[in-house]
Amino acid sequence: MDLSIEQKALKRGNILNLLMAIIGIILFIFSKSKAVLIDGLFSFIQFISVIIAIKISKDIETSSRKKYPLGQYSKETLYVLFKSILIIILLVSSIFSSMITISTFISDPNLIPEVDLNLIITNGALMTLLCFALYLIYKHYNKKIENCSEVLKSEAIGASIDAILSLGASIAFILFNVIPFLKPLFPISDAIIVIILTIFFAYQPIQLLKNQINILTYKRIHYKSEQELMLLIEHNYPEIRIYDIFISKLGKFTEIYITLSLNGRFSIDELDEIRQELKKIVNSRITNTQIFITFSNDLKKF
Repeated sequence: MDLSIEQKALKRGNILNLLMAIIGIILFIFSKSKAVLIDGLFSFIQFISVIIAIKISKDIETSSRKKYPLGQYSKETLYVLFKSILIIILLVSSIFSSMITISTFISDPNLIPEVDLNLIITNGALMTLLCFALYLIYKHYNKKIENCSEVLKSEAIGASIDAILSLGASIAFILFNVIPFLKPLFPISDAIIVIILTIFFAYQPIQLLKNQINILTYKRIHYKSEQELMLLIEHNYPEIRIYDIFISKLGKFTEIYITLSLNGRFSIDELDEIRQELKKIVNSRITNTQIFITFSNDLKKF
């Protein structure tokens, strides 16, 4: 995979992240809207995390095989994992902050600062357009490398969440301002919107976190790919009996463990030749792999 394409996408996208963070924080100062602040902070998290992602991408590209025999691909998985945790923390803190605002409104409405609807709508429009552009950038470059970058996939998810949050918040603010029975709640519309949208979109970072934990704990999750690979090998080598195939994906890198048996006795050279042929078959289907092949006639060991 051409990592320079990934790095180019991250660098271009990060210009928009920084721009959105600055816009969000400035407009929060004047609008007094926590939804706008959350928007700005989310973009700032994206900006910082992308700088880390670029560093990881360069580490993977220049990794020493002597120092890191299997490369540094696990760093990508760790990056996605910690970013997911960071996003979840931001979402949870947003809910608690909004609940405090609602509680304050119930006890004394005068303590709630008045929000500027025009600035909120302006922020929503700008953020939605910029996030959508960011989403397209990441999707476009990931498509160039056959969608094998977990980093770009993660950033695209983050951009899509941010875009929908911004658009949804702006629409909701307008509804609170024009619908008669919602008007009394307009001072806390900011908090209500944050809670609703946060709960609605919490699934994506939680699912992303779950996936990365499964990868790092080597949980079997690629059943379909393993079955397809087994059928492919059996089709090309019907004399081979496969005990097990396990696939583990660490970012762009795929580890494949194959345990099989052969009838008869073979020399080391013959086994090496078979191993190389099997690797060619596997690499015709899956690229950027490290393949481990174990020969055995003892099923009890596995």
